[in-house]
Amino acid sequence: MTPTLNTQRLILRPLRESDAPRIQELFPHWEVVQYMAAVIPWPYPDNGAQVYMEHALAKNAAGERYSWALTLKAAGDDRLIGVIELMPPNPEDSRGFWIGQPYWKQGYMTEAVAAVNDFAFDVLEMPYLRLNNAEANIGSHRLKEKSGATITKITDDVPFVSGKLRQIGWTLTQEQWRANR
Repeated sequence: MTPTLNTQRLILRPLRESDAPRIQELFPHWEVVQYMAAVIPWPYPDNGAQVYMEHALAKNAAGERYSWALTLKAAGDDRLIGVIELMPPNPEDSRGFWIGQPYWKQGYMTEAVAAVNDFAFDVLEMPYLRLNNAEANIGSHRLKEKSGATITKITDDVPFVSGKLRQIGWTLTQEQWRANR
């Protein structure tokens, strides 16, 4: 079961079906999806968020994923501004996230990633996280660098929504995270 996590400015609460309309509002924008894995349909269909929710909630119920809605404490309205997921059984891609464009460059995802990393390492006792991003996704790249992750793999011609791009693979160990926390 996905627990609620708190940061200084955010509440990361379990994703729920009622989040689908807000996801449908914030997610299907080119700037948000261009560096996502090509499994994301583009153009994003009108029922895309609902299909995603059914999949994500089933994975959560099966214990294969933890999915959180990022919400702002100060807003007090519990509205989703982004999503972060932890996939412990996946040996090649342990965590994924996105945040709506109006909330970019405010440090929210840095806070969310820290809370999820703490959960992964302190509660689940995962020895490491494997992380990936398109090389062109500078924000995601910087976030991984700040956390202490190291580049462990570079793969060319990986399919993303925007086409085939170079993918950077990272590993973040418990020790690296604690040293850079």
